Amino acid sequence: MLQKLKIGLVLSDLPGYSETFIKNKILVLTKSGYKVSLYVTKKRSIKLFDNKIKIKYQVNTKNKFYNLFLLLYFFIRKPIVFMRFIKFELMDHKNFFKSVRNLIINLHIIKDSLDWIHFSFSTNAIDRENVASAIGAKLAISFRGYDIGIYPYQNPNCYNILWKKIDRVHTISDDLYNRAIKLGLDSNIECYKINPAINLEKFISSKNNEIQSPIRILTVGRLNWKKGYEYTLEALGLLKKYNIQFEYRIIGEGNYQAAIEFAIKQLNLEENIIVKKSMPQSDIIKEMEWANIYIQSSIQEGFCNAVLEAQSMGLLCIVSDADGLTENIIDKKSGWVVEKRNSRMITNSIIELINMSKSEREKIINFAKERIQKQFNLNNHKDLFSNFYNEKNSNQFKDKKF
Repeated sequence: MLQKLKIGLVLSDLPGYSETFIKNKILVLTKSGYKVSLYVTKKRSIKLFDNKIKIKYQVNTKNKFYNLFLLLYFFIRKPIVFMRFIKFELMDHKNFFKSVRNLIINLHIIKDSLDWIHFSFSTNAIDRENVASAIGAKLAISFRGYDIGIYPYQNPNCYNILWKKIDRVHTISDDLYNRAIKLGLDSNIECYKINPAINLEKFISSKNNEIQSPIRILTVGRLNWKKGYEYTLEALGLLKKYNIQFEYRIIGEGNYQAAIEFAIKQLNLEENIIVKKSMPQSDIIKEMEWANIYIQSSIQEGFCNAVLEAQSMGLLCIVSDADGLTENIIDKKSGWVVEKRNSRMITNSIIELINMSKSEREKIINFAKERIQKQFNLNNHKDLFSNFYNEKNSNQFKDKKF
């Protein structure tokens, strides 16, 4: 029965503050009656979920004697699974020592009995391609922005083995699926598009979104090069030359902070911009209550939950045409979609929305809110993911292909 299905979600780390799509999925699955286990590479002592969700960590590969003991113990307990995994690895033309190493790093998964092993990021499945078949489980993967949009171009042919092992694919956007096909994914593999969703009970606002002076602008996200912060900063530099008053808040942390702060100084925007550290969701909601405009000028973006949250909160959103953002926002209806790396278009969009009448702005805000409520709510996710794992509903995927 559906309630007894055991799902193993494989992650490199427990979900961070910006990865609400992972947290939401886990909560939806547990509420749907699945038995969920998390298999994580990095060990962290944080409390994210209740005791119903088991969290198991990868063994430390540096302790060779301990690893040898674990291998012998596993061989005694499950010799068939042990030999099956090594056999599949060798069939994929991996050498024996690498095959044994892969078995060690996957012991926390392979020792369990599961119905599905789902890699929440495609990169998590590298060197784990044979875990599911070794234990007789189905293998599913999710496509995210970095997995399909960046990593394969830095590591050509990285998914050649994985493509042959997959039973089912979850994509968060059409763009990512089409990119995966170009990278070698078989179009006959069942694929189901489930967009990210948000908690509408939390991200709700009845504020009157008047355009104040100075204009209040916000971006929430990791400080990473792919988020394209420089293009927003350049756009705001142009806005300042037009003597339009504004305050811009960036909320996030990351290895790109120094570059962002340098650009702020170079553009003489120190008085207009505040960079804040990552914060709890409740505080992010307060920041969205403060803001009028949300900007996401990413170079590459799988979908972006923060843009969904901003629309739900009644912010006017300006996004680039990077990947899934073109499905997140409908240009001129629920917000503005501009070309990647085009600062001038961001500036022009800000000026356009400033000059719109209040009723025109409200039309866009209300359309965006209604669309979020209908298409991107967690209640929809419950049914969609239930169908994803339920074997009886597998025929519907044939109708969901792109």
